[in-house]
Amino acid sequence: MEIHPKYKSLLLEAIQNMMYKISLDLESLKGQPMTKSRKELTKKQKSLEELQHVIHIAE
Repeated sequence: MEIHPKYKSLLLEAIQNMMYKISLDLESLKGQPMTKSRKELTKKQKSLEELQHVIHIAE
């Protein structure tokens, strides 16, 4: 995957903002049963972490 350096920092910032929002949503669900929406948030959080890693190593 090739990402123009001009957009790399912006993409990383956007991902961090999304991860922060998801972590707040997950925090509000802490201690509750693992519902479908909670599973989806957890899955999205993991995907964002993977994407963040891909962007970091992209040249």
